[in-house]
Amino acid sequence: MEDAQTQPDEPTEELRLFPLNVVLFPGMTMPLRIFEERYKLMIGECLDAKEPFGVTLIQAGAEVGGGATPHLTGTTARITNVERLDDGRMNLSTQGERRFRVVDTVHEVPYLKARVRYLPEEPGEVDPEELAKLRGLFKEYLRGLASLQGGWVRQAQGPEDAGALSHTVAHYMELPAMAKQRLLELAFIGERIHYEVPLLEGANRRLRGQIVGRSPYKGTRLN
Repeated sequence: MEDAQTQPDEPTEELRLFPLNVVLFPGMTMPLRIFEERYKLMIGECLDAKEPFGVTLIQAGAEVGGGATPHLTGTTARITNVERLDDGRMNLSTQGERRFRVVDTVHEVPYLKARVRYLPEEPGEVDPEELAKLRGLFKEYLRGLASLQGGWVRQAQGPEDAGALSHTVAHYMELPAMAKQRLLELAFIGERIHYEVPLLEGANRRLRGQIVGRSPYKGTRLN
């Protein structure tokens, strides 16, 4: 389900790509450890030019060693912090910014670079009831995660903006990478919210089951 929002006459830009086994969403953070020489070069160029790079989910192949085939829709990652290690490796903090779609490949060596079109955040038809339901389900999900990990949260809530909420839910929800990729590719915010509601309902049911399973009072009757 690749995103079909772009038009042939829309402008394109060249973007360095980093195929990974994870999906990055706009507004979300992602740590990275850089150890391959090709990516040290790529990150160095991004830092010098103050440019982001693109994160794309791998469709076929491996992260390490080259030759990975990425999905066409991804998200740009802005480097927010760099820790340079003595052995030449780098620890990065990055933040997702804009969705894009790959138009064609510029080069594959030493790293993948492509010509891309950026995808707008189209609201579509956002159902207020679905949005409110998603917000409530996400609060429940965050509280459930905290409970499962032995903690608690005073205020568990997502962003007020519908688009940002849809990306935040997709980021935090435990889903297979391909399911997250499909959510990233959806053209409209309202459509993404529509699909996330039942997914989050299922995630909350699983969380409740895990919490009950860990309860020390499971099966105990109190008179």
